[in-house]
Amino acid sequence: MLFTVFSVIMSIVCSSIILFAASFLISHARKVRWGLLLLIIILGFARLVLPFEFFEAKEINSWRIFPMLRTLAMFEFPWGMTLGETLGFIWQIGIGVLLIAFLWKVLQLNGIVARAKPSVPGDYLNHHYEMAARKLGYSGNARIAVTEDFSTAVSVGILHPVILIPRKMVDYPEKELQGVIRHELTHYLRGDVCKQWTLNVVQCLFWWNPVVHYLKRSVEEMLEMECDERTCRGMDEEERLAYLEAIRRVLTDGGKHEPKLGMGYGKNHAGEFMKRRFLAVLEPVQKQSNGVTYLLAFLSVVLFCLSYSFVLQTAGMPKVMVEDDVAIKLTDDRYEDTECFLLKMPDGSYLYVADMIEQGRITEKELLDPPYYGLPTYEKLP
Repeated sequence: MLFTVFSVIMSIVCSSIILFAASFLISHARKVRWGLLLLIIILGFARLVLPFEFFEAKEINSWRIFPMLRTLAMFEFPWGMTLGETLGFIWQIGIGVLLIAFLWKVLQLNGIVARAKPSVPGDYLNHHYEMAARKLGYSGNARIAVTEDFSTAVSVGILHPVILIPRKMVDYPEKELQGVIRHELTHYLRGDVCKQWTLNVVQCLFWWNPVVHYLKRSVEEMLEMECDERTCRGMDEEERLAYLEAIRRVLTDGGKHEPKLGMGYGKNHAGEFMKRRFLAVLEPVQKQSNGVTYLLAFLSVVLFCLSYSFVLQTAGMPKVMVEDDVAIKLTDDRYEDTECFLLKMPDGSYLYVADMIEQGRITEKELLDPPYYGLPTYEKLP
């Protein structure tokens, strides 16, 4: 296996395509099983962190785009750095700034948790929390508290989970409050807070890639819909309606205070997503069959493996062509310290390349019938 700058570029391109496909399916497909979507997401990140190419990978040579980009990246500014180095420096600065902002949000969230009023055994809120925990079969260390900082319920914390309930929400009807607490407790049981924090870190690392932002939003919506599905298992129609009424009430009366971290019960997602969310609760969709899911999973893995079988790179003198004596090395004063050569094409013409950039084509007659003005002196490769 080989690691080159071109295999890294292919890794970024292929992973972006895979993650975009997963995000698109999450946002538009209701019948696709979540397990298949998660598999595609995992393959996307695997393609990103394993940027190698097979020894026998098919080379897709770029005569113009890659060479032009390379020339652009090598442009040197007055301060001594190339454009490529400057962009790399900006990438690192962006990561540092965003990670600091992320840590600042964590500190703010810790302050909100510290200010919240814990529920105590025997009070109204703790009673409903215990009922919700029993229905989910949970008997862990999660706590519930009342907050003035949020207008929606939110599950926070990974090692020390806390469910924060806005004071206004405590006065919700019992069935609505039960649904809210069950939803947030389900987020914790599924590890959704940890997943969301991981997405935030990935977004900080690849802040320049719009696909990562699209993925983060799509996965957060997926987590909410999965949580809805698990929370509503076993609910009758009245309980489902109360569950949705609580969401509607939060969106209508909640205001602007929403968590920057943590899984919120009624965050203001896009209207189209909220419509999908309500429909999924009222009319659960029959998922695709196991056979179709396994077939799509198999095809996803196959395409993932095939992505390592080709690499897009700047054109050069392929060794096989040199060995077959169809490449001619050139000496051109106009392109000092660069590689210049003629490459014989299948149609018999010659491609003139300097610094990996196509400069033009000449026929065999023009090559053998001098003078050909503009062609530098040349010598055949040994």
